[in-house]
Amino acid sequence: MVTDGTERGGWQAADQQDDDLNRAFGPETASVQTRSMGQRARTWLVIGGSTVVVAGVIALVLGTIIGSVQNGIGGVFPRPDLALDRFDRQASDVTGVTEVRQHPATKTGFASYDAIATVTADPSLDAAARSELVADLSRATDSAGGNGVRVVAIADLGNLEVGVTESRSVAEQRLVLADRLDHIGGVTAVRCSWARGGSPSDRAADQAIVVETPGRGAAVPPIVARVTEETHRVFPGASVEVVAAK
Repeated sequence: MVTDGTERGGWQAADQQDDDLNRAFGPETASVQTRSMGQRARTWLVIGGSTVVVAGVIALVLGTIIGSVQNGIGGVFPRPDLALDRFDRQASDVTGVTEVRQHPATKTGFASYDAIATVTADPSLDAAARSELVADLSRATDSAGGNGVRVVAIADLGNLEVGVTESRSVAEQRLVLADRLDHIGGVTAVRCSWARGGSPSDRAADQAIVVETPGRGAAVPPIVARVTEETHRVFPGASVEVVAAK
């Protein structure tokens, strides 16, 4: 039988479908509550306030990171000047030190520097006091450096100049060798360190020994031979130079 849709059964199917839609979405579009202007304003206020808070937190974190980086933390932007200031304060407190002079830092890599200072000490210090002074300076270089900055020093002990790094054992070896060379006849001054203008190094072959003597002519070769022999016992491969006393 053909029906035109007005039969009872057809209306029941349509009503059932409408009931299902009503249960899912409400009987009409008005069943979805329209938010008032006040509610919308409060929502935007909450969103805006949250955005401001998040932005403030991000700005604070970035400010802290940038400030830390500029102070050398993390080694991204090392500050050799600050490292030298720290060393200056520590070295100035070492017994026997009379002056600390800072030198321009040397850039050794993308984010690394050698920071160098000269520490002048009382030349009247005895051997034990000199040894303690060099050890204290070595500890100061170790604690002052870091974050891309290596702090080193030249200890000016009067007739001896000794390179000091964070390696206390090597610094002590330099001091002992310098003192031994200073006792060679005809030697008036000794510098025991790395090469002048070169990169500070604790490797034996990178050491540079400069000895001053007033000797001339035939007196010089024996001094050179003795200085070279004593030096290579401690630092094999180190360079040795004997120059005229100033």
